[in-house]
Parts: sequence; structure tokens; C-alpha cells
Amino acid sequence: MVAGTKLKSRYFKKIPGGHTITRSDKMHKDIEKFDHDFPDGVFAFPAPAESPKVKIRALDKYCKEHGVQPKDLTDEEMRQFLV
Repeated sequence: MVAGTKLKSRYFKKIPGGHTITRSDKMHKDIEKFDHDFPDGVFAFPAPAESPKVKIRALDKYCKEHGVQPKDLTDEEMRQFLV
């Protein structure tokens, strides 16, 4: 008997068609079930009410045009993107 065979056999189960069900198969079923609960693909938590609202597209466009990252903007530059 090979040393790893006994360990691996705990994680595989045979079903009556001869197909082996693995942990990966079970994980795929769980992922599919989760994905069906969010048909539009959006899974997000709402931001806290006290957090600032930012014009993301305008901020992204500005950063690309000026070759900077949002974290590198000054407070004055960032104010123009707050709602």
C-alpha cells in the first residue's frame, strides 16, 4: 500500500455510476448555489452613512489623464470628486 493512498481515499467518494465525487466537486456545487443567489453578479455591502461619496468615474479619468494614483492626490485635488 502506498503511504498517501489511504489519506487521499478519505476525500473521495464513489457514487453508483463509477464517478468519483471529490471535495472540488462539492465546492463547485456550493459556488454555483451562491452565484444563483446573485444573478446580476453584484455582491456588496453598503458603505456606512458617514463615509464620503466620491465620483469614481471622474476620479479615475482624472488620475489616468494626469498619470497619478488616487492615493497620491492632495486634499484640494480630491475635494473636486466629493459629492
